[in-house]
Amino acid sequence: MSNEKSVLDQIKEEKLEVIDAGFRTFKIDIKRVLKEEGQRCFGLTDFDNGVVSLDKDMNPQLARETLLHELTHIVLELCGLGGEETTGLVREIQNEELTTLISRSMLLLMNLNPALFRILNSGK
Repeated sequence: MSNEKSVLDQIKEEKLEVIDAGFRTFKIDIKRVLKEEGQRCFGLTDFDNGVVSLDKDMNPQLARETLLHELTHIVLELCGLGGEETTGLVREIQNEELTTLISRSMLLLMNLNPALFRILNSGK
């Protein structure tokens, strides 16, 4: 077993408790055996309650990927693309516009959460 620290270990060590998304903060909740609708999952973003939950028992590579996955859910929400349903109420977005929206939203998260992104960029 590797002795490398996962992003989850580093988050705990640095006492990072929230993700600032500009429009609201999300509590970081690291716990064992994370489930959604009875199924085990590694990460979950709850927009109603403002919580990003992460499963404590992931290996370091999966933990890093899962945290970035959950941050991407927040970025898509910032871009107005948070829902899974197709309602027809929002116009179709072209690739270049979508890329601009996502990159600017990711930069917003990076600027508001430098310690969290320093951990993500550590590569562990």
